Amino acid sequence: MDRRLLSIILASCLLAAGAASQARSAPQAEPSATATSTASAGDVSAAMVKYAAAIGGRSLMERIHTQVSVFTFPLLGRTMVVKTTTKTPCFFLQETQAQGGTGKITIGFDGKTAWTQGPDGTTTTLTGEKRAEVVSEAAGGNTSEVFPDRWPTQVTLKPDETHDGKTYVVLAIMPKDGLTHDILLDAHTYQPMVERSHESDVAVISIVNSFSKGPLGELQAQSVTTTRSDGFPQVTATLQTVRDNDAVDDAIFAPPLGKGGVTI
Repeated sequence: MDRRLLSIILASCLLAAGAASQARSAPQAEPSATATSTASAGDVSAAMVKYAAAIGGRSLMERIHTQVSVFTFPLLGRTMVVKTTTKTPCFFLQETQAQGGTGKITIGFDGKTAWTQGPDGTTTTLTGEKRAEVVSEAAGGNTSEVFPDRWPTQVTLKPDETHDGKTYVVLAIMPKDGLTHDILLDAHTYQPMVERSHESDVAVISIVNSFSKGPLGELQAQSVTTTRSDGFPQVTATLQTVRDNDAVDDAIFAPPLGKGGVTI
């Protein structure tokens, strides 16, 4: 799935680090019903055909080579602005800052190196699970679950789940070198309604509240609510703008020359 739409608080978590907030747990709803416990390759393929059609269709999605989206959300009395730029096959850049502020956190992936740059200009190369998180963002942002030639990605079908009387088809997405996450599809429309993942010991659940259409007619999440189990405030983000196929230089995705570069 296009994880740009469901994981936009990646950098804002860093911006708000140390801020006092009341701890709250991400919903851990257990499915009230399940369907088949195993799925054949044919079942997975059929589900992916319906999923691809629901988000705009393979031929349309294949025409999107770059996308620039801007989301905003309130956080601790401020309005945060998140600008995400993706480019095929697997480039990713996300810039987060408070509206009207000068401090900015940037996260990027150039197909090899995952990195972040803080407001003070320090550039950090990410390794291990931190790199895996960014790889997952880059792969999902370029719809690698539909186009694994962009980034090797395995998709499996889990048992259906029922929450609050509504049935979901559950896909497990496993990008190479990334983190496995689940996408819950509406069983009737096959639109992606929920994403859930675990980052270290943190459970993250993102729920799409409403959809809109992008410039080429692709499905876009208009409003998304994300809840984490680590006490970070619940966030509801709203899409402000989205552009497809802007001219974007590959160089913007590479680690910048920042001061005091470190590796973590």
